[in-house]
Parts: sequence; C-alpha cells; structure tokens
Amino acid sequence: MRPHIVKWHGSSSMFLDDPQTIAVSHGVLGRYGGSSAAGADKNEDGVYIWIDAESDLEFVLLLDAHETDESAQLVLSYIDGAISEIAGILRGPIEQCFRNLHDYLLGMLTSERFREDCRGIAGETSCLLCCRREEYLWWFNVGDCLLYLLHPELTALGQTLLNQRNFYEWIGKVNTFDKQVPCYSTGVRELRSGKNVIVLSTDGALEWGPLFLEHMKQLRDAYLEKGVKDFMQMSHERGIKDSVTMIAWQVELGHHPSYPSDGSRQELDARQIELN
Repeated sequence: MRPHIVKWHGSSSMFLDDPQTIAVSHGVLGRYGGSSAAGADKNEDGVYIWIDAESDLEFVLLLDAHETDESAQLVLSYIDGAISEIAGILRGPIEQCFRNLHDYLLGMLTSERFREDCRGIAGETSCLLCCRREEYLWWFNVGDCLLYLLHPELTALGQTLLNQRNFYEWIGKVNTFDKQVPCYSTGVRELRSGKNVIVLSTDGALEWGPLFLEHMKQLRDAYLEKGVKDFMQMSHERGIKDSVTMIAWQVELGHHPSYPSDGSRQELDARQIELN
C-alpha cells in the first residue's frame, strides 16, 4: 500500500469564501481562505501530508506565510524532495528516529543552499512539522502555528496545546536559520491510552476567540471529519478574515504498561491540583 500524500499551497487554490474539507487516509484536512467581505484576498497557507497507514506513521507539515506564499512553496519543495530520506528515518529504530529526524531537518534548514534560496524570495512563513510513530508524537516548530493533543484525561487538567506560539520567528527572507543561533522549538510527547486526537492549525482559527477551545473539545468528542467540516463552515459564517488550515487525525491506543493505574492517576491528578 502506497503512502497517502497531499501537497498544497494557498496561491494554487485560495478557497476564499469556500470552506473545503477532505479525508486523507485516516486524517482530515480543512482549508478556508477567509471571507472576502471581511477583506480576505489571498491565501498564504500550505500543507504537506504524508501518511503511511501500513507502517502506522503520519508526517505532517503546516505553513502560514505572509506577504506572499513563496516561502511556503520553498519549504514544501524541500520537504517533498527529501521525503524518501525522511520516510527511511521514520521507519528506522524508534529509539533513534526522532533524534535522527531532528538532525536531518536542521541540516537541511541550515544548509547554505536553503538559506541562499530564502534570501531570494518575498516574505516569510511559520513552519510546524509533526510526526507520530506508535505512541509517540514529535514536533519541530518555527513561528506561531498551533499543535493540540486532545485526550479527556489531559483536557480535564487543562492540557490541550502542546507547543508554544513564537512571534517574530520565521523562515524566508527574514530567516531564523540565518542567525548565529537559530531559534525554534521541538518536543516529544507520549500519547495516552484510549482515543487521542491530534490537531494542527494555523492561527487564523484564533479569530474565534475563546470559542475556539470549546470547539477543540468538540473535535475530541465528535466524528472527526464532521468536526473539522463544521469548523470550516462556521469560520465562513462568522466572517473570519484570516485563512484557516487545519489537519486532524485520531490515534486509538490500548492500555500501556508504563501508565499508572486508575487509583495512582487520581492521586497524581489531586497533587497536580494542589500544586496549582
């Protein structure tokens, strides 16, 4: 079975006034270019989705550019050209694959060729890379895209957002990887037993205000494709100006032996509440 691949950038199909949702293997991609009545006239987002259901792997890139989408197109082209090497790394020994992926991507982004290509384009992009293998979720983030892990136990403790949004941090004409010390964030999280919903979104979704987090909870509990489709449609009905791109998928895990029993978990939760 061949992996499912989706490549898209906003200038190829803008989705202005036209919210769209498609299934990609067991994932869902939603795109909306914003409301023209509110002033939207372009879409500078981009995505690269690579899902290998046979190997139980997902690798996703989400981009949110400004001025033009040239920076998003540039990052997409580099990732697409390297996907065979990336796939080989992800299928390697799990105790090494995330470290090796980090080193490979950092080598690509700091290469003289990539940095020279960035100097020749207009604008910059936020960049969020995320992959999941077995019960582990890894990410590499530059800028202000959003990564959520939705699970009822974590939501009850107020934990939904995994990454920290970082403003004034970009790839492109202004490029963090041209600095003496590049600035980015990366992390790994272990998924919980049961139903885990992973969501990547550009920050146009935050035009919803506090209602956005409420809808995140609905995505956790509802049929995923319908949840993303409803979010895109309601973004249009609310007259959101900024483009919104969202990628979501679900991972169901059995009980993991390293997790505490229900009683231990309740004690841990109680201590967490006391500390807060």
